[in-house]
Amino acid sequence: MPALTYLTSKQKEAFDRDGFLHLPHFYDVKEMEHMREQFHDLVTETEMRPKNMSYSFMPQEQDFGLDPFNPQNVVGIMDQPLANDYWFDQFTEPRIVSVMSDLLGPNIDFHNGKIRNKPPGFFCSQGWHQDWPYERHSHPDLAAAITYLDPTEFEAGATEAIRGSHLLGEWKTQEESHTIADSDIPEKDRVVVEANIGDVLLIHVLVVHRAGHNFTRRGRHAIINEYKTTETIDSWNNRCAFAGLPLTRNKNLLIPRIYSKKNTDRKA
Repeated sequence: MPALTYLTSKQKEAFDRDGFLHLPHFYDVKEMEHMREQFHDLVTETEMRPKNMSYSFMPQEQDFGLDPFNPQNVVGIMDQPLANDYWFDQFTEPRIVSVMSDLLGPNIDFHNGKIRNKPPGFFCSQGWHQDWPYERHSHPDLAAAITYLDPTEFEAGATEAIRGSHLLGEWKTQEESHTIADSDIPEKDRVVVEANIGDVLLIHVLVVHRAGHNFTRRGRHAIINEYKTTETIDSWNNRCAFAGLPLTRNKNLLIPRIYSKKNTDRKA
């Protein structure tokens, strides 16, 4: 196994076996206070943003009310790295980039960035699926990093994943849909990833997964940044902000703008 920069060998083995890896408390309390401040600004100050960014909103569910942290019920944002320097630094964060290099290979490029929120009363209409059919490449060497800004348990829309499903290649989907039939899902391999604020979930592009519903009165917010190897060639015409931006070469960081001294030798 090539030398690892950030992860332990057991963590790398777990990702290779399961197709996903949960890193609790990846960001500390102060980092998350700052991230939540920036995120609150992102979902409340929605005007005068770059036109290349796009927002989507959810109607208020009368039985659940509004979360004052996200009073406009922003349910999604595409290309948030364009918002300001903080969000550029957030996806080029050296620890995350180093983790991706440990998981995928020495040469890492950015793929895309998005926000996925679950306001109070959120119902997810998308079933079990793989991300691969939505973003095909020459090789399936992509993975996403999901950063949780709120505690997200099963009742509040936790991500569910099928352990080892990435090892089976592309799964059969239902007609005219990228979703996978519930009857094809092996219950014994189903994992509910219950996350806390500051946790990160790393998930391979071929992992079968789904997002849950949020039937609570508090919104659940997450940042999703996706990465790929530079050898993995886009074949779906990715026009997302900073798509293909080189981040590592030979495991060397190319954009270490906010390198954290205390995390130089820290293991996740």
